[in-house]
Amino acid sequence: MRESFDKTISFGTSRILGNSIGGFFAIIFYLLDTLFQGAFWVTLVFVPILTMLTIMFNVAFNNQSGIIGAVAALLIITLSIPNGEAFMYVIARVFETFCGVFIAILVNTDVELIRNKWLNRKFKK
Repeated sequence: MRESFDKTISFGTSRILGNSIGGFFAIIFYLLDTLFQGAFWVTLVFVPILTMLTIMFNVAFNNQSGIIGAVAALLIITLSIPNGEAFMYVIARVFETFCGVFIAILVNTDVELIRNKWLNRKFKK
């Protein structure tokens, strides 16, 4: 939730895009990790590379405000996923972000309506 409805929409879109990019690269990591049968060197080599790619994709999509969320999503998913449940974990994380942004938009819409009604009533007196 932000100061205004427009800022909430902008931040929510940025957050959804960032988490989707981070989730996409987490799935790539999961596939590579599965391909190499969970070797530890896969984490050492590919997590930094995928982190750089996550940052580059966010910059390419002009989503600088979503870089921190995208990298956080990537690192949380790649370094703390339950074994065998990575794909569903990524999908659940992106879905939870959609839900959180939707709720923030609803709350901010109500706050904006209440603020406008209060200001109109205050200036009419």
